[in-house]
Amino acid sequence: MVPLRKPLTASLGLVSLLAFAGVTSAQTVETTQQFSPVFRGLTTFFVDIVVGGILVAALPAYTRDSLSEIRNDPGGSFLWGLLVGIGGLVVLVVLAITIIGLLVAIPGLVAFFVVALVGGAVGTVFLGSTVARLLSGSSQSRSSLGISLVVGAFVAAVLSVVPLVGGLVLFVVDTLGLGVVGRTLYRSYA
Repeated sequence: MVPLRKPLTASLGLVSLLAFAGVTSAQTVETTQQFSPVFRGLTTFFVDIVVGGILVAALPAYTRDSLSEIRNDPGGSFLWGLLVGIGGLVVLVVLAITIIGLLVAIPGLVAFFVVALVGGAVGTVFLGSTVARLLSGSSQSRSSLGISLVVGAFVAAVLSVVPLVGGLVLFVVDTLGLGVVGRTLYRSYA
């Protein structure tokens, strides 16, 4: 009987260890800090107001031209946004692999961040002008850039707390803005 006891004890120990592992793996542990929806919405609103306000105040003609370009060619703007967003990041990652490329990738990342900020601001103003047009019921209504910015920032803040649809709409709007900014930069250097 003594030789049977050791394997039985070892087997029971292994089964209890596996059962404990199953219980602990079934526990959900949140590793990332979750922000409240109110905080997310307010942050989105204030960032859009500040960055968009700088854009509208400093470059109103550029902002109006960008809005009309999105309206005239939304598909092209969206494709340019995908090209700049995905292609730009791929180029930066490939450059960052080497030491010499890293010297180019770091300023490139800063430039990409600035282009994305400006594109997001253009997208916010476009969203606001579109909503203002829909609310006024007239396709010819041309609201001021300031009103479009505030309406766009408010709508973006509301959409930022909507789980799936809000994120998708904001992705499309930001991609449109990024595409217009990227296409404008390409035209100026080409």
